Amino acid sequence: MRSLVIEDEPQIGAYVCRLLGQLHGVVDLVGSIADARQALDNFKYDLAIIDRMLPDGDALEVVTALSQLPDRPAIIMLTSKDTKEDVVDGLNSGADDYLGKPFEPQELIARVRAVLRRPRLLAPAVLSLGNVELHLGSNEAVVADTKILLRRREAVILGALLMRRDRVITRTALIEEIYGFDDEIESNTLEAQVSRLRKKLAELGGDVEIRSMRGIGYILRMATPR
Repeated sequence: MRSLVIEDEPQIGAYVCRLLGQLHGVVDLVGSIADARQALDNFKYDLAIIDRMLPDGDALEVVTALSQLPDRPAIIMLTSKDTKEDVVDGLNSGADDYLGKPFEPQELIARVRAVLRRPRLLAPAVLSLGNVELHLGSNEAVVADTKILLRRREAVILGALLMRRDRVITRTALIEEIYGFDDEIESNTLEAQVSRLRKKLAELGGDVEIRSMRGIGYILRMATPR
C-alpha cells in the first residue's frame, strides 16, 4: 500500500506519516497542491490524507480529481475546516471520510482501516505462496508455521513479490513500491534488504525462493526440490 499525505504544517504532516507507518506500506508527504499533482503524476496511491487549505489553494480540487480516477485511492480529508457545510462540501467532492482537527490518532487509524475495507479497495488480508504467508497491515509473516515479525520494508518487499508470484518484478518497480520519494537510497540498499529477507525465509524452512534476475529484478517462486 502507498499513501499520500497532503499537509502544509510540517509537524502535523510528519505525525500523520508516523501514524500511517504503523500500517503496511510507504507514505509520501507533500505540502501543496502543486507538489501533490507532481506526486500523483509519478505514483499510484491507495490512500490519500488531505488537508483542505493549502498555500496554493483549496484542496477540494485535488479531491475531485482523485475521486474521478478509475483506480482512485481512498480519500480522507483531515482539516480544521469542519463546519457542517465544510463536511458536506468535502464529501460531495468525492472524499470517503472527513475528520476535523485536532484529532485523536486512534480515530484516524480506525477511519483509515474502515475506508480501506470498502469493496472497491478490498484486498486479501493474507498473501501466501507455499508455506509462506504475509499478514497485510501488521508486517507479520508465517513461515513453515512459525510466526515472525519482519522489518517494515522487508514486509513490503515480500508483499510485492507475493502479489506477482512467479512473475518478474523489475528493480525499478520494486524501489518505487517500497521507498518514499524523499528516501535516500544507496546503490546496494535494496539488494541488502532482499538478501536479509531471503536469509530469514530460508532459516525458517520456507519452501519458496527469491531469485535475482541479473540486470532486471527479482522473482518469487516455489523452491526447486533438492
